[in-house]
Formats: sequence, structure tokens, C-alpha cells
Amino acid sequence: MDNEKKSYLQKLADKMVELDKKLDELKQQGTEAGTVLKEDYARIAEELKVKRKDAEVKLNELRQVSGEGWEEIKKGAEKAFGDLSTAFENALSKFKKPPEA
Repeated sequence: MDNEKKSYLQKLADKMVELDKKLDELKQQGTEAGTVLKEDYARIAEELKVKRKDAEVKLNELRQVSGEGWEEIKKGAEKAFGDLSTAFENALSKFKKPPEA
């Protein structure tokens, strides 16, 4: 495996770990939330799990592909990770506590 591919795969693996921590944080916030918000947290956490699984599948595909297929799978992985990151940011911003006056 060439260094560029190895470096890219490590970057995505690190991103996955970071996103897993954010998902854990979101779950924790959900357990501390009121009853109505708990349902929102649970729904969003499930949506994020699906997007995370898609990103994980793409990461695994990238690990196994080489040659011409690499660039095509890389594009799919970038989209999956981008979608996942955006979904996390949207979820976290939705549940951020407003600043106290």
C-alpha cells in the first residue's frame, strides 16, 4: 500500500473515532434530556448510526481496493464521511443549550 493511501485511510479512521466520540456525547445528552427531547435524541442517534455504518462500509472498501478503483471508491468515501460530519454538526447544533443571559 503506498504512503498516500495509507495516510488517507488513517485520516478516515481517525475521523471515525472522532465521530464515535461525538455520537457518545449525543447519547449522553439524550439520557440527560427531558422526556420529549429523549425521543428526538434517540431518533437522531439512529439516523447517525446509519450514516456512520455507510461511512464504515466505504472505509472498508477503500482498504481492499487498489488501482483504478481506488479513486472511485475514495469519492464515495469522501461523500459518506462528509454526509456523516454534516449530520453530526446539525444534530449537535440542534441540541446545543442557548447561552444564558
